[in-house]
Amino acid sequence: MATSAVARETVFALRRQIAKIEGTLPERLEAPAGSSFDADVPRQSLTPSRHPTPARNLTIVRRGLAVAPPDAFLRSGAERLDAALSGGLPKAALSEFHGAATRDAGAVAGFALSLVSLILSQGPRLPVLWIGTSEVFREAGFPYARGLHAFFGIEPEQLLFSEAPRLLDALWIAEEAARMTALAAVILEIRGSPQRLDLT
Repeated sequence: MATSAVARETVFALRRQIAKIEGTLPERLEAPAGSSFDADVPRQSLTPSRHPTPARNLTIVRRGLAVAPPDAFLRSGAERLDAALSGGLPKAALSEFHGAATRDAGAVAGFALSLVSLILSQGPRLPVLWIGTSEVFREAGFPYARGLHAFFGIEPEQLLFSEAPRLLDALWIAEEAARMTALAAVILEIRGSPQRLDLT
């Protein structure tokens, strides 16, 4: 048993190294060629700023999912997205959402809050913990309480914030909070792509 865990970690480490060399994300699954997701969609092109500008990102990142019942997934309501994700986002799992730059923090936060709103609409209205470093909250700010209720149906008192001075502290808080059943969701907002952050 221990040998297979060590072997699996070795494979994950190799995949990360290969992905770093290739400049891609590890364990990517491309939409099937010729599928409705692939029709008439141009591939990524580089702008002068060297950032990819896809018309639609057709790559879905999934990690180690076993066979699960249909209610184990959070359906977004967007049929094509749910189909590409084989039924939706896994509920009892970690999911990552990235913005290309800090200026995209609002869009990424809005997407995360939309998913939280779906989670809260399907079960008990438990609190949501939003964790960030002091740097992140100083740069991107906090969600607006009235907007949370108006746009997402989330009561301001349901959203708890934890501001950590260092990334390691924020990661520790997130790890401990992810084990708690008293929370509907845990959001960890960080800046950049630090090497310490490896959710495998």
